[in-house]
Amino acid sequence: MDGVLARVRAWTHGLWPVAGLFVVVLAFEYALVRYQGYRALAGWLPTALTCLFAVLSLRKPVAAAIGAAGALLLTTWWANLLGAFTLAYFSPLSPAETLACMTITAVVVRQRPGEQSAVAVAVMVAAGVYAAATRNTMPGYSLTTPADVFPTAMLLVLAIGTGLYFRARDEDRERSIHVAVSAAQQEERIALARELHDVVAHHVTGIVVQAQAALTVADADPLAAHRLLPGIARSGGEALTAMRRLVGTLRDEGSRVGSADVATTDLEADVRAVVEQVRDVGTPVELAIDLPRPVPPEVARSILRLVQESLTNVQKHARDATEVEVELSTTDTHVRLRVHDNGAGHPVEPVGGSGGYGLIGMRERVELLGGLFSAGPTGVRGWQVLAELPVEGGER
Repeated sequence: MDGVLARVRAWTHGLWPVAGLFVVVLAFEYALVRYQGYRALAGWLPTALTCLFAVLSLRKPVAAAIGAAGALLLTTWWANLLGAFTLAYFSPLSPAETLACMTITAVVVRQRPGEQSAVAVAVMVAAGVYAAATRNTMPGYSLTTPADVFPTAMLLVLAIGTGLYFRARDEDRERSIHVAVSAAQQEERIALARELHDVVAHHVTGIVVQAQAALTVADADPLAAHRLLPGIARSGGEALTAMRRLVGTLRDEGSRVGSADVATTDLEADVRAVVEQVRDVGTPVELAIDLPRPVPPEVARSILRLVQESLTNVQKHARDATEVEVELSTTDTHVRLRVHDNGAGHPVEPVGGSGGYGLIGMRERVELLGGLFSAGPTGVRGWQVLAELPVEGGER
């Protein structure tokens, strides 16, 4: 029972203001013809039916237009049968019927395609013309002269124009929503691409580097190659864990890409863990951390990703580097990160190619938090990444 009532409330939501307007108009109209007694009531009831279809047009426009046309014909036949002349002293239709027809016309034109609205309006207009031409009127008074028909025609044009105006507004709003949704989807795709790059590139690069090292020494020193295999297996397991965590995050309803799987509660410990992973594959990294004050979670997440991505780039682009420095410190207002290597730049094809999201993703992360980012060569040899992020009030 509650479900039925809920559906009824949902279906009638928004109809009551329109229904109230027609109740007022119908009450006014009946007050003007009540002197006719039972004939007034008998002629008024079909008019009320026309108004009911006007209210229902907000839900079923075409069906309401056809129903209103039938109600107009019924009103005409009933009034003529009873000998009761209508309220059309200044128009071929009564005030309530005129308002109902205008409402239905505007709603049909607004909500339905051109062909459907044209057919529905044509049926209703034909019924109105027939009613105006055949209804009883006051003795000696005609409703079919141009002077009497012209106001009704103008009201019809006004109703069509109103429907077209609101239809154009609806289309503009739909286009705006479509553009906004497309932009949001594109933002999510970019975020997903960036997150996949960050997660996969870091772990897979380590696997590839260790595998290449094992191949290089396999013939000369099989035991050394064998010692690299546990590191490859461990890196593969970490990659699977990271991917599962990312997929789980994407499955969570309402979650944002990359928000949960990169969270850090201890920035120093997490940075040291990332550095140790890189050291395990043979890349020499010197780490200097000075974090005397807490770092906001959103800044810590970005710093961790910057360290991870920078070291991944060292493994990909500067495998000949003999010195890699990671410096992380804070001031009263900023967190400063510096990653520097003495590699030759891009002497060989980067491991796995370049996905194109590394530097772009790092810059976007920093600028989103109101920070400064730079990356580039340092003299003949070496590459340096610098980032400064505000520790408070920087997000924009």
